[in-house]
Amino acid sequence: MAVYRFKVYFEDDESVIREIEIRSTQTFEDFHKIIQTAIGFDGAHPTSFFVSNDTWRKGKEIILLHKNHSAGLKGTWMHETKLAAFMEDPHQKFIYEFDPEGANWVLQIELMKIIPEASVTYPRINKSVGAAPAQYKVTSPADIPVVEEEEIEAAIVDDAEDTYVHPEAAHEFDVAEEEDEVIPRRIVKEVALETPDEETEEDASVEDAEMVDDEDESAEQQEEDFA
Repeated sequence: MAVYRFKVYFEDDESVIREIEIRSTQTFEDFHKIIQTAIGFDGAHPTSFFVSNDTWRKGKEIILLHKNHSAGLKGTWMHETKLAAFMEDPHQKFIYEFDPEGANWVLQIELMKIIPEASVTYPRINKSVGAAPAQYKVTSPADIPVVEEEEIEAAIVDDAEDTYVHPEAAHEFDVAEEEDEVIPRRIVKEVALETPDEETEEDASVEDAEMVDDEDESAEQQEEDFA
């Protein structure tokens, strides 16, 4: 019975190579399983083989029956199809796609030679070169970039452009309500502190001085009258 020896490698990394031997009477599903074992993947996602020409153009699709497929879906299934059914060229090529809706791994397969069957178990891995990539990327805390908080600049208030007018300031300065008549905030604050009912120490001192002057003038007037 004929045995096919295939060279299998990643489309984007030809340094990772696996040589796989499989009988001509075994199925594409058998081929799929040994490929998954050879690269250390779990085989848990949808997969397809595509018959390819020399320029890696996809042809007939051979599909792995997967639980995600809808009932009644028609196609050429791996478990029903033997490799010999699509071995049309001495250097036959296939494209192998795994997890197309996820990581979308693509491997290229080339027939190297046909050899006689030996007293070994098929399919089998004849040769392995290079470490296959991890199927799932593991993100560690060290891989998570630190997001620095943006510096927030303190807002600078321009008193000259402040359009707020304190009610008491508006009354004191007889300010109109038009938007173009503006009292700086500095003056507003000063006026707000000096309410009509409150008397500062300076005002009290001035009033006391005025009362003393009035008393002096009154005394002088009385002396003049008696004189």
